Amino acid sequence: MPQNTPNQGNQPGQVEIQQCIRDCMNCYHVCLQTAKACQQAGGEHARQEHIWMLHDCADMCQAAAHFLEHSNPLYGYVTSAAAQVTNHCGEQCALMGDDDCANACKTASWSLQQVSKMVAF
Repeated sequence: MPQNTPNQGNQPGQVEIQQCIRDCMNCYHVCLQTAKACQQAGGEHARQEHIWMLHDCADMCQAAAHFLEHSNPLYGYVTSAAAQVTNHCGEQCALMGDDDCANACKTASWSLQQVSKMVAF
């Protein structure tokens, strides 16, 4: 009989953590694609602060996913911060009319919030 390992998804919270990693990586890719599309579109979408926000959101998602993948004991801090960043990015993308990016960010934010609640700071 195989031993249970943390990566097999049978430990408490592992399903949520694996889903959060997927949501974060999806948000990472969507934000980078959106930033590229915004730069090409020009105008309001190409404002530097908007592009930076998208890149910052992507960076936070990637960092959170890495902390979770490595079972870093400090992942609660990173996921909590990433939840705030992705929520803000999602709101801004919604205001800009980018539903795909807004949805990816909001999904990641919700997932990050759920994982953050599993850890005592």
